[in-house]
Amino acid sequence: MPEGIPIPGKTKPTEREVKRAQVGKSQDWRFPEKRFETGKDHPGIIICPRCHAISEKKRWFVDEKRYEELKNAPGVEQVVCPGCRRIEAQVYEGEVSLKSPLLIDRKDEALSLIHHTEQEARLENPIARIASIDVEGDEIHVLTTTKWLAQRIGKEFAKALGGTVSFDNPPNEKFTRVHWVRED
Repeated sequence: MPEGIPIPGKTKPTEREVKRAQVGKSQDWRFPEKRFETGKDHPGIIICPRCHAISEKKRWFVDEKRYEELKNAPGVEQVVCPGCRRIEAQVYEGEVSLKSPLLIDRKDEALSLIHHTEQEARLENPIARIASIDVEGDEIHVLTTTKWLAQRIGKEFAKALGGTVSFDNPPNEKFTRVHWVRED
């Protein structure tokens, strides 16, 4: 029963009515729900002027050749894509922590692997983006806009350089922490 609607002859809702109103609305106070407004769908063709992603029939994809064709075409709307908005609003769903003495000498190779993995993932899902990369000695920390990109980076490092990769997915969260470690 919705609260705030007075019922004649009744002053207080019953316990059953209160429970019925709460069903499906559970909320964990430790992990408050994070909502991110992705914007309304626009009919027609949309391009993102920042990352050159294209939306046709409400589906985002990356095609640089097609972007160049549509850039100056009439009737094409320019809107910031959901991936760029997530970075702008600092909405992250993945954190990658890479730690190994190898990273001191092979920092350029590691960063190349991270960016290559992002490019491959972005072809499948333009929202999957790297928000930031911090390099500190033998550690690299990466924030991603999707948890799948974070997991993919961890798996690529385990495949390319060995070591162990672990995933930490808190319950009821759309966030994952990926830890890759190689001791040498």
